[in-house]
Amino acid sequence: MSRRRFPPLKGLKAFETVARLGSFNAAAGELNVTRSAVSHQIRALEDAIGFSLFERDTRPARLTDAGQAYFPVVRDAFDTIEQSTRALALDRSDDELVIQVYVTVALKWLIPRLHDFERRHPAIRVRLSTSYVEWNFDREHADVGFILSRRKDAGLHYSPLFRAMLTPLCSPSLLQEHGGAMSPEDLRHHTVLHVYTADEDWRTWLDAAGVSDIAPSGRIAFDSYVLAQQAAEEGHGVAMTLGPFAREELQSGRLVKPFQQTVPHEHWWELVCTEQNRDLEKVRSFRAWVIEQVRLDPEIEEHS
Repeated sequence: MSRRRFPPLKGLKAFETVARLGSFNAAAGELNVTRSAVSHQIRALEDAIGFSLFERDTRPARLTDAGQAYFPVVRDAFDTIEQSTRALALDRSDDELVIQVYVTVALKWLIPRLHDFERRHPAIRVRLSTSYVEWNFDREHADVGFILSRRKDAGLHYSPLFRAMLTPLCSPSLLQEHGGAMSPEDLRHHTVLHVYTADEDWRTWLDAAGVSDIAPSGRIAFDSYVLAQQAAEEGHGVAMTLGPFAREELQSGRLVKPFQQTVPHEHWWELVCTEQNRDLEKVRSFRAWVIEQVRLDPEIEEHS
């Protein structure tokens, strides 16, 4: 049986969204990426399939003849996948709790504590749905989300947990290059490691530090904080953490804080679920447990 050969799936999704909405900007908003990222994904798709899908430099986005022929095929395929997935999701048993969580939060905070929840609620089967870049709650496939809430959507219930705090981190060896002490101005000599879906992190911190006009010597983008932290640990530059997700690295000395300044992020970490599911026993149990874990964590500024 011959191996299937698919065009880039991210490009297909970007193409379907732009074609459906008629706008690159609107598609970027729905997909929670930049307009540039949408354009790059569609370019990669066009390179893979060998023909152009959109007329260039037109507003609104205008499909080529080939794009008009391709769009209903791609749209119907995504519709079929979505409908089938929704039908399967409805068959989830009441004792399964699907938690949407970013990979950094899962690895650095939730998983090390999860055995306690499972011990207390042995009848609830936990399934983690980890995401690298998706900021919005996936109400169709998750029971509850542990997310950095950037907007409030209708029909969802939000339980604020704690304030996101921005703290730059680097390797001890990098700090020693400056005699064990750095100033924010020294960032001009280093590579800044950032999460490409959260460019505002560094802007917020630099503005608070009063050095928003400096230009770092380089920038490397990652799709998760945990990867940026790993790169910092290996000496590739200075990373931003969204705390308290580098506790182990700081305690072991693999990472250090080159600056004392910690800056509040404009958004909060929150638990979110649909209004319809907010009173489900499994959701209520998990919400109460997470709030307790936040209260017991000495490094967290609890929501008041």
